[in-house]
Amino acid sequence: MDSYIPRLPATIFRADAFDTPDERPLRVLSLDGGGVRGLASLHILNAVMKKVSPSKKPCEVFDMIGGTSTGGLIAIMLGRLKMTVEECILAYEEVMGEVFCGPKYLRYLWRGQFYSAENIEKAIKKLLREKIKDEEASLIDEDCPCKIFVTATYEHAANNRGPLILRSYTNKQAKSELPGIKLWQAARATSAAPGYFEPLTVDGYKLVDGGLGANNPLGWLWTEVLSVFGPVRETDCFLSIGTGIDANVAVKQPGRIPTFGTIKSYASIATNSEIMHILFRGLIDAFAPRSRTPKYWRLNIYKEIPAWDEEKKKWFFWREKVHHHDDYEDMIELDDTSGARGKLMEMTKEYLRRKEVEEAIKACAQALRAHLK
Repeated sequence: MDSYIPRLPATIFRADAFDTPDERPLRVLSLDGGGVRGLASLHILNAVMKKVSPSKKPCEVFDMIGGTSTGGLIAIMLGRLKMTVEECILAYEEVMGEVFCGPKYLRYLWRGQFYSAENIEKAIKKLLREKIKDEEASLIDEDCPCKIFVTATYEHAANNRGPLILRSYTNKQAKSELPGIKLWQAARATSAAPGYFEPLTVDGYKLVDGGLGANNPLGWLWTEVLSVFGPVRETDCFLSIGTGIDANVAVKQPGRIPTFGTIKSYASIATNSEIMHILFRGLIDAFAPRSRTPKYWRLNIYKEIPAWDEEKKKWFFWREKVHHHDDYEDMIELDDTSGARGKLMEMTKEYLRRKEVEEAIKACAQALRAHLK
């Protein structure tokens, strides 16, 4: 089982082996999964990039980008395809429109998945032809200065190992799994959400997306940074962008026949992204070497239901028993392409107007600019 985990180099115990005074600090980006809600992540990133440098692409700012599910697809667009955020927004909207279409419930009854795997494969290959003129390109690109990885999961071993890390670079401290995987396959695998798309088979292995174990891939990004660059290399910025905080979910008892609501509640718990944020909020700042300055920023849209808003709470009667906890309005569904242009964009604009968010973006951008040429 240890072979699944990137190892820190043995030279970690030799301080001189990692004395890197001439190497500039790193800048890294983590992108959550979330279906069409990834559009909110892109608009948040766009706000950050405008503060950093309007002329720079993300691949020119970040040393490593890690993403899960549609966050993985965005990581590929920004890092491997070297797209601007504006280009990525347009391409993302187009891909989502081509993928999340058709009578999904009839298809689910017929095929067991809501959407066609063929549609998403066609959309990804079309994008690759447009951007790099090669739909069969390898995921690996050692010459690209921005390293990217996406997460997936082996269908047969989802509970006893970490996610499958599909890299555009070589990590000498980690086991190389599926080294010949193509770029379109990596994009397809990281997006293969169970129930939405059928698994992708590569070299005899069935792959689904990494959302069930790493919907927020920040922890795996941290591990990759340590194993690729070494534990002493300083980092100026860890930026983690989410796809929205969902409304509180109760742990439902399944009963004799689990309902759709019960299944949905467990899926929401399994793909929770905020737990990773809570864990790393103090950890990254506390253990970042050589400096006590803030290095970690988490940007994630939400719309809170105030504690005093009993009029609104009464409509959500199933939450009454936990009304003393902070609660949030429901986000749009992962495949709601119409909602992405309406409610999602309004929530994103409202989030970006908040004073504390403006201050966080300003501080994050300042850290990203610190050693930018």
